[in-house]
Amino acid sequence: MIPNINPETNIPYGVASLNSLKDWVYDEFFTYGVNTSYAAALDEWKKTNPDCDEQEFADDYEGEEECYSLETDGMSLELSYLGGAAMVFVLKSSSTTLCSQCSPCVPNAGDLNSQHELGIRAYTLPGDWFEDPLVGNTQLALEVMRQAGKVAS
Repeated sequence: MIPNINPETNIPYGVASLNSLKDWVYDEFFTYGVNTSYAAALDEWKKTNPDCDEQEFADDYEGEEECYSLETDGMSLELSYLGGAAMVFVLKSSSTTLCSQCSPCVPNAGDLNSQHELGIRAYTLPGDWFEDPLVGNTQLALEVMRQAGKVAS
């Protein structure tokens, strides 16, 4: 599997700094998302404490830089951290954009904070999620998938 590329569509994930998005975006993850950091830690804890109840774990759990997954408006998103910076990964969306490729820290993904006409095509968020208006180069991902023969016309 190629990292940071959707295995079903072969479209690269888009990555945006949480700081470049509207303030309510974090609230969406916190309110409607799944805390994947907590879930992973709980699964590990259960391996060594199979007879204990989850409340015992929850009482002692102290997470830092919590990661979340969120399914909303037909998008599949993740909130994660790179070097302490909160980043939103767009794993699937009905929209794509042209942008620079991310640094080696996120190979193959598209940098949604660096959109331009000569970039790679990557999944993106709706324009109204960003603090600053975006270049109008987004298009429906379904159109790209049809052209690539991934979905029927």
